[in-house]
Amino acid sequence: MRVLRALLFGLAALLALVAAAAWLAPGLLDWNRYRANIATLASAELGRTVRIDGPVTLTLLPEPVLTASRVAVADAGDGVTITAAALRLRVGLGPLLRGRIDARELVLRGADLHLPWPIAPGIFVRRPDWLAQLSARIENGQLEVAGVTLTGIDATLSAGEEGGYAAAGTARFSGRPWRFSARLSEVGADGAAGLDLAIDGQGPTQGTGASFTGQLAPDGTLAGRVAGRGPDLSQLLPAPAVPFRAEGRLTLASGLAAADDLALEIGGSPARGAVALRLTPAPRLDLALASSRLDLDAWLPVLLRGGVFALPVGLDLSAEAAQLGGGTLRRLRAAFDLADYAATLREATAILPGEANVRLSGRITRDAAQQPHFEGQGALTAPDFRTTLHWLAAAGLQPLEALPERVLRSIDIAATVLAEPGRLALSGISGECDGDQLTGVLSLAVAPRLAVAASLQLDRLELQPWLPASLPRLREVPHMLAGFDADLQLDVQKARWGAVAIDGLGLDAVAAGGGLTVRRLTGAVQGVQASLAGSIGGDGAISDGKLAASATSEAAVAGLLPPRLQDFPAFWHGPARLQIEAAGSPAALGLRIGLDFADARLEAQPTINLPGRSWSGPLTLRHPGAPRLLEALGLRGAPSWIGDGSLALVAQLVGSPGRLAADSFDLRAGALHAGGQLTLERTEGGPRLGGRISAETLPLPDPNIRSPEPLPLPALRGWEASVRVEAGHVLAGLAPVLEQAAATVVLSDGTLRLDGLTGRLGGGRLAGTLVLEAAAEPPRLALQASLAGASVSGPSLDLPFDIVAGVLDGSLDLLATGHSPAALLATLGGRVRLAARSGALSGFDLSRLRQSLGEHAPDAAL
Repeated sequence: MRVLRALLFGLAALLALVAAAAWLAPGLLDWNRYRANIATLASAELGRTVRIDGPVTLTLLPEPVLTASRVAVADAGDGVTITAAALRLRVGLGPLLRGRIDARELVLRGADLHLPWPIAPGIFVRRPDWLAQLSARIENGQLEVAGVTLTGIDATLSAGEEGGYAAAGTARFSGRPWRFSARLSEVGADGAAGLDLAIDGQGPTQGTGASFTGQLAPDGTLAGRVAGRGPDLSQLLPAPAVPFRAEGRLTLASGLAAADDLALEIGGSPARGAVALRLTPAPRLDLALASSRLDLDAWLPVLLRGGVFALPVGLDLSAEAAQLGGGTLRRLRAAFDLADYAATLREATAILPGEANVRLSGRITRDAAQQPHFEGQGALTAPDFRTTLHWLAAAGLQPLEALPERVLRSIDIAATVLAEPGRLALSGISGECDGDQLTGVLSLAVAPRLAVAASLQLDRLELQPWLPASLPRLREVPHMLAGFDADLQLDVQKARWGAVAIDGLGLDAVAAGGGLTVRRLTGAVQGVQASLAGSIGGDGAISDGKLAASATSEAAVAGLLPPRLQDFPAFWHGPARLQIEAAGSPAALGLRIGLDFADARLEAQPTINLPGRSWSGPLTLRHPGAPRLLEALGLRGAPSWIGDGSLALVAQLVGSPGRLAADSFDLRAGALHAGGQLTLERTEGGPRLGGRISAETLPLPDPNIRSPEPLPLPALRGWEASVRVEAGHVLAGLAPVLEQAAATVVLSDGTLRLDGLTGRLGGGRLAGTLVLEAAAEPPRLALQASLAGASVSGPSLDLPFDIVAGVLDGSLDLLATGHSPAALLATLGGRVRLAARSGALSGFDLSRLRQSLGEHAPDAAL
């Protein structure tokens, strides 16, 4: 019994020793010396040269496995190369002990397989002999065909039951996992073999798949039917995330795989399409899609967003109708070349709402913030651009709705286009706008606020449709500019504002933060050249405001004046210059005005309260020749009654709505020196003038009592006046005729009156009234006057019968009618009474009177 126990123990120890030897011995042996033999045996089995660069090991348990590292399978003339991190062969133990490798299973770990393109005919058509005796497996492999790479391959290659072979496993393409299975049938009598292939997505591509059934010819040509489906087209192509189905014919020949005449269903809409995959000379995938309707709102963000593509993609989209921004585009066609984060738009054409034809080409890239950026060429022909603008406003460019309705009726332009989210820039613009030639650059930004920058040149421009019906008040300007920023440079050869023609209109202005800066506004109207510059702040304050205007001819100045002032052409003869400077807040806006015209110089410095609509300030008018100025104003013969000398007017003016007042004024013109105050008010009955005038000397014009010219009596209608006039000396023909004169000039209902006329004439007292009824038909003049105690020291009546000395008392009551001085003189009639005392009468021959009284009438003696 003890012997049996020892025997069993020894046997167990022997078995353990044998097992340990089987486990440990192969690792202790140097198998590298058999590397060449193993490589030779492997080359014989595969039919290709096998090179082993790494260590070779053998494990016997749990089954014999021969492992070789860094294995390379050489090209056998067909362009196929294979490298592997490790090659494992499960072999039979008996044949291995006899020095022969009897492979049962082949595993390539970390295999890197390179296939030529086009694939040489016959590589896969006939099954290799060694595959019939073992199964081959690839672990974490990689396949590269003409630049297209599959990674993470875990697959099994085995012999088919009826010839041929099959492959199944998983791989990753473009970062997405896929499961595939393929079966190649036995080669037929014609040298062709049938091929069935199925691909199914995993993970994010779950539910996406494709299948192919066809034949592989001996020359490498592949032809058959292909079908695909999936819940999300965006997982495969630059397209929106919509379900899809496709079916058609697939051919592969000469390195080109093409699926033409595809019947598609994308997002529930039927379409036709084609796909072509070319791997040489450079990998490229081309897709064409034609549909009756296309949702461009879904497609456009995808095309602009871009992404990382496994290979360059060419995409050709066409649709009879496409939805974009709530509108319908017709006859859309767009051709793209897509690459990593970039897209080249070869050409895009469409008919926009409003029958606008648009054409674009260029490149779409992404900036550092991954925002799409388009730069290229564009052309737009829009005969009804207002309809197109309404569509653009509804599509997200709402600020366009603020454009006046009467502008931008039609557009036909071409330009270089730069577009990115929230911004559109056009440079090199050429074409027409509303029928007028247009060139320049334009930039429009809508975020975070509307901003417009433009430098445009036009041959003609109608300003009235662009401008409001009435100019805004100064305090309203910041509110109007609060919603946008603008930088505008405009040059127009011929512009019109209603009936006013403007030559060489130029504008350079900036609006920002509710403020406006006009760097330059120039133009010429009827030969008058004007320029404007200045700034309006966000609070409405003006700074550095400057207005300058100059004219060199009479016609240029007179044509810009009211009709009443145009009646004095001589007054506007010669050059004229106007300069205005402005600065201050709306409540205290200070102006400096200088005007040179007809040798006159006008200066004013008013301070304006715009909210209160009032102003006040001094005014000065100077002219070197008062008679010449008065004649230019139409007062003929001025030198004979006003005398030589300059004109100087200094006045303190105050203005408010409906009221203009000269609180004080001082006027010197030749022999005239007067001052006082005047107020002009607008009343319900018309303008009303009131005030007081005090004159040291008051020269009266020489009346041409025989003139047939009508008096300007219509000018008196509609006016009201009551002005007190006082004069120390009243001159006629520059000679004193009346002292300490006073009267009240009253104008009412077309009737002019001199009430309370008083004065001293020749030491006597003169009193009277004068009434001119201009509204009567014919006009009527009435004069009543009385004189008391006037001394006569010489001829006074300038008649053959005259009083040459004495004291005169008298009165008159005269009436005349007519439109002209001659008519008034011809109709003059009335009563004149004259009484003389203590004086002398000339015009009598008393001697002859005494001789003739008896026999002749006394007429001859008188």
